Amino acid sequence: MDKPPSPKTTAGGHVPPDVDILLSSMLSEIASDADIEVYRDMVLANGEVVDVSEVTKSDTKAEQLRKAGNRLYHARKYKAALGKYNEAMCCAESGSEHLAICYANRSAIYYEQEEYELALLNMALAKERNYPAKILDKLDVREQSCRKKLEQGQSKNIVLCPRMGINVEVNPRVPFLAKGIAMRQYPWCNRGLEAERDFRTGDVILDEKAVLSIVDVPLKYYNCSHCSAENQHSLIPCPDCVFAMYCSEECLERDKRLVHRFECGLATKLRNVSMYTSNMGPKLFLYGLTLFNDDLDQMMEYCEQSVNAGGDPFTLDYREYDPLAEFKELHKTVLNTNTEIEGSLKACAALSYAVLIKNPVINSILTTKSHHRFLLNSLLHYTRVACFLMWNSHVNLSTTSTGHVLSGLTSVGSLINHSCDPNVAAIYMGGRLKFILLRPIRAGEQILTAYGPTWYDRNHPPVTYSFVCACPFCVQPSMQHWLATGR
Repeated sequence: MDKPPSPKTTAGGHVPPDVDILLSSMLSEIASDADIEVYRDMVLANGEVVDVSEVTKSDTKAEQLRKAGNRLYHARKYKAALGKYNEAMCCAESGSEHLAICYANRSAIYYEQEEYELALLNMALAKERNYPAKILDKLDVREQSCRKKLEQGQSKNIVLCPRMGINVEVNPRVPFLAKGIAMRQYPWCNRGLEAERDFRTGDVILDEKAVLSIVDVPLKYYNCSHCSAENQHSLIPCPDCVFAMYCSEECLERDKRLVHRFECGLATKLRNVSMYTSNMGPKLFLYGLTLFNDDLDQMMEYCEQSVNAGGDPFTLDYREYDPLAEFKELHKTVLNTNTEIEGSLKACAALSYAVLIKNPVINSILTTKSHHRFLLNSLLHYTRVACFLMWNSHVNLSTTSTGHVLSGLTSVGSLINHSCDPNVAAIYMGGRLKFILLRPIRAGEQILTAYGPTWYDRNHPPVTYSFVCACPFCVQPSMQHWLATGR
């Protein structure tokens, strides 16, 4: 069973009007069952819409953003101020004092919030990055005050929060999953998870790290672009583009090696054609290309032979993690086509194609028509995979925010099916997916979660899925009749 797709709404608020117009034209003028090449041709015919100039680093822009952050700081709107300082850091030119000043300004916020360890960290980063000597005394005074407060025991003891990890025996081959859970094929919903032994209420049966994570555009300056962690918004910028920040040097280097080396020079173009988290599709393709050592022919040979073959992550031994083997199982995922959003998925894939072919590395390996066709078909396939298998968590940046999305793609966790009467709560946060039992599960029962509102959630309207829910409440909608069963 597929998870519900993203809303049919097309563009996010950051999308330029001309891209939104092109997207609307594709959806109104092209049939959803038309070949993906029809969508591609319409995008290429309007190439000026996607071929926008890249936003480059600018000290002038960085100074403007930093001053905006200062105004928010003085208004004690600390979270918004951190966002502006982070954006300014991304815009600051290499070796610029503006980057160092923003680190120092962040330390002032953490000092006010009594986060003295984070304040000291940011002051150290400021001093490492050309902080102006003429105002260094001010930073030294703050540093001394931080150390004094820590010596007085005023620390908030900033440590990693203990994870709510698995609290039952784990599967030896899949150590992030409880022992006694298997994948099953069901005639009405394809793949699913089934208990092979009894579990109790409160058991944490899954704690899986996302294969890939996506940060919604408005959250780019608040969360890590690789793992999606918030890290108190204490992030470091990509040294080359203005739209990526990271919680650590490790995440920066890993993202650059796996995916961002393709995205970085196209960051503005990709941002402009990103509808909510639609860029997970191209990100999954680029990730796969890296795992195939940029050998497009080898990737094409495998992928074209195994598409829709049916993936089974339980064939993998995660004790000896092989990301390529995991990618291959994701690639083989069989999806049910959802005609309501098929046009939107094709439009997103076509827009991504028009941008990615401008990357010099990708363009250099697209030497035949077959290569171009494979890229286009792959972007559509991975956009579908991402749309139906991603997990989302919603973040409000303010009380007036409509909510933004952090998304992650998992391997084992994506197998779980839907019920309006779930026996598991699925929580995606900080780049990890957890399953916690809401009630006992007996051996032989399917493990189920709610993709949307549960039957007892009266505060949200019901959701229409691309499948027929077979939970007890949907089969027998009379609450009195259903409760009479004694459950």
